[in-house]
Amino acid sequence: MMNYIKSELYRVKHSKGIYMIMGICGGLLLAMNLLLYFVGRGTPIFDYNTTQFSFSMVEGSMTIVFILTACMGCMIFADEYKNKTIMNSIAYGYSKTSIYIGKIIVGIIVSITALAIVLGLFIASSCLLLKNIGSEGELILDIIKQYGVYAPILITGLLAAITLSFLLGNLNGVTWSWMALFIGVPIASNLLSMKFPFFGELSNWLVFNLAGEGTITETQGRIMIWRTEEGLTRCILAGLMGIAVFLIIGLIGVRKKEIK
Repeated sequence: MMNYIKSELYRVKHSKGIYMIMGICGGLLLAMNLLLYFVGRGTPIFDYNTTQFSFSMVEGSMTIVFILTACMGCMIFADEYKNKTIMNSIAYGYSKTSIYIGKIIVGIIVSITALAIVLGLFIASSCLLLKNIGSEGELILDIIKQYGVYAPILITGLLAAITLSFLLGNLNGVTWSWMALFIGVPIASNLLSMKFPFFGELSNWLVFNLAGEGTITETQGRIMIWRTEEGLTRCILAGLMGIAVFLIIGLIGVRKKEIK
């Protein structure tokens, strides 16, 4: 499997997809900091050109990051069925399970690397362009903590995309299925919760809802759910359950999948 992982990492490294995703995400974050810098320059009444505000914008955008896991999963799987490259891997001696696990490992490695580069660019540009409030170290540590808490949820989204790619083999089918599971189901559950209490409880454990959920506290006002003990627990447990569910579905489905 190590040889397969190395070959996949080499393929991803020489593909355009990963650089496009990193370029778009990093470019948008850099553009936000530049906009805050130029608008706030020479405008004393503008209070938003600070690292604290910029970092808070990133903290509240976890839903977007979660959606990007679908893009990353589809990019990692690539056009394996269309180009018949998966047949070459099987002919070379790799089992379907090894290919599946290898894709997941590669997806996690590439995602962590891309995230570190994009966040590094964002943090550096924020500290260089915007007003420092004296607690940048704490703000950076908060970002690291946040992504540590949401790591199981983000891996769930990535794992689901890779699993669906293996089982469906069609980009459109994967995209719509992923959206139905992670966006459609939470929307339906939120609506049904107004009439049925069960769906209210279910909504509290759906990973898409947790990615963007906030709560009101008496001392801090509105904060992201991961900052509370109960919310942190829900984020981690929901993510781990999601990983387990899609991993089981994937392992069973891949073994039964007929590769053509």
